[in-house]
Amino acid sequence: MPLHAAERVRAGVSDLTSVYIYNFIRFTDWPESVFRQGKAGLMINVLHNQDVYDILQTIIARPAGQQLDLELQSCMQSDCIQNSSVLFIGESDRGHFSQLLELVEGKPILTISDIPGFAAQGGMVEIKYHNEKLTFVVNLQAVKDAGLYISAQLLQLGEIVGRGNE
Repeated sequence: MPLHAAERVRAGVSDLTSVYIYNFIRFTDWPESVFRQGKAGLMINVLHNQDVYDILQTIIARPAGQQLDLELQSCMQSDCIQNSSVLFIGESDRGHFSQLLELVEGKPILTISDIPGFAAQGGMVEIKYHNEKLTFVVNLQAVKDAGLYISAQLLQLGEIVGRGNE
């Protein structure tokens, strides 16, 4: 595949990944305590993925994004994740995402990644690129443990793991 074609595919995947992240935010409910900590909106932290960050910045600047009162931050170190409501963990963190998940365990932080096996290993939402389309896997137990709720409408569209006896 020529270099410019590979760049277009990567850009297309980043665009779709960003839209998936935005829609997961739209269809997730956080506990009221998240909004009582002096902030009205939600903080999205993107760890090590500039493409996704740039696209999300464009999405949340639009009127629909502004209605959700979202803030966006690009993280290069794991210490910024503590103030997250949403944490996207980029592919470059494949080798140590389990440590990042331990840092946010039990906190109302929606964790999303495109790292293969992310949901099966304790992450909440894994975005998968398979057969030239994006799909997703949701770990319901991880979502429940964090005190979050993802709409059943959205869950119908993806694969579910972590239903108790799995």
